[in-house]
Amino acid sequence: MVQFAQGCLWEQLTPQRPLSPTLTGERNADVCIIGAGFTGLSAALQLLEGGKSVCVVEAHQVGHGGSGRNVGLVNVGTWVAPDALEKVLGSVEASRLNSALGAAPALVFATIDRYRIDCQDTRTGNLHMAHNSKGLADLQSRAGQWQRRGANVELLTGKPCEDACGTDKVSGALLDHRAGTVNPMAYVSGMALNVLARGGQVFGESPVNGLQRTADAGRCPPRPAACEPRR
Repeated sequence: MVQFAQGCLWEQLTPQRPLSPTLTGERNADVCIIGAGFTGLSAALQLLEGGKSVCVVEAHQVGHGGSGRNVGLVNVGTWVAPDALEKVLGSVEASRLNSALGAAPALVFATIDRYRIDCQDTRTGNLHMAHNSKGLADLQSRAGQWQRRGANVELLTGKPCEDACGTDKVSGALLDHRAGTVNPMAYVSGMALNVLARGGQVFGESPVNGLQRTADAGRCPPRPAACEPRR
């Protein structure tokens, strides 16, 4: 008889999870950050390196939501083609957004290297596959648009496509050499461990009930305690 276990595989593959106790009493810090996911912990690391004290409060545990339980692909960021973005945003703003999206995987991998995060990352690219002629035409267009912008992407057809995809049922594939994969729970846990190692505070099971302004600071009162950012 087959028995199924419920849970997240990423958690089982994460070498070390951070200790994030429930916040009790009051804590003072230059900045209080709500949410211990990618965004909150990245902000915490940047602030700590800038000499600020940081308190991170999380309603559950580090990486509980989408940061720790996503598919683990490190992609360029949006499936909207670069030319389509220009039509909507204009050339200047679209160029800025396309550049930021194109550099996103490199930023993730640089963070992994800088903080020595063990997250089973791979840096061998990813494949967008087309199953018919219409899909292949779309990939050809996307490949040209990114290549004109200097991106390291490659359109695969024929034998190279079959070798990369493991099947001859795919018409073509766009290989984006910039991309890769991570264990997202290990990545976000590694960020939290680095926050703690640099003197930051990370508290779990500490949902924030509201924000209060005082004469010289603000307060983020998790139940049943409070984190007070200094102005």
